[in-house]
Amino acid sequence: MTYLTQTQAITAETPPERKLGAKGQRTRQQLIDATVDLLETHGLRDVSVVDVARAAQTSPATFYVYFKGVPEVVLAALEHASQTSPELEAIVARDWLAPGAEEAAAAFVEEYTGIWNRNRTIFVVRNLAAEEGDTRFYEARMTQARPMMDAISRQVERAQAAGRTPAHLSPRSCAGTVLMILERLSAIGPMSSHSDGVGYADLKAAAAHSIAMMLGARG
Repeated sequence: MTYLTQTQAITAETPPERKLGAKGQRTRQQLIDATVDLLETHGLRDVSVVDVARAAQTSPATFYVYFKGVPEVVLAALEHASQTSPELEAIVARDWLAPGAEEAAAAFVEEYTGIWNRNRTIFVVRNLAAEEGDTRFYEARMTQARPMMDAISRQVERAQAAGRTPAHLSPRSCAGTVLMILERLSAIGPMSSHSDGVGYADLKAAAAHSIAMMLGARG
């Protein structure tokens, strides 16, 4: 599983599109919220339409007015879950060849892991479903990663032009590696324990150093 394949934007499969009134929008959001809550303690395959309808205090018939199934609810939730922010984009856009890159990389790691963990439940479900071969979730994953992929790739190219990063490396491969590090760090971080001298802060510091070097910082 890598970040190296370009894909088209994903939209959740829903029943034929129709304009929702305020009540319909509330009901749809209640179904999304109920699904996300259930997925905090259950796998995607373990959550049924009946479970979601019961948690949202509605009926399966009402559920099917808005969604084809539980996976489509998750895809709908993903449409509003970003893996970037103006703050993150500003950090990536800095001059990584200038002094202060190590500090900027640490800020980048903090911001990225914070964003990821605000959407932890659906990102974990998305990634597991993508790795199991569901192309809808794979495409959603790629689409959400692309803004950072593009931004990091441009910085790698700049570092290569300055002779700071090896020219034989693929910029997009470098960007994909950075994002894989950050995703894994985000996913395990809050639940990691401090053992053998390695804690979450240690992992973040190591990731920040690796990212700074990849983007052209002086050692």
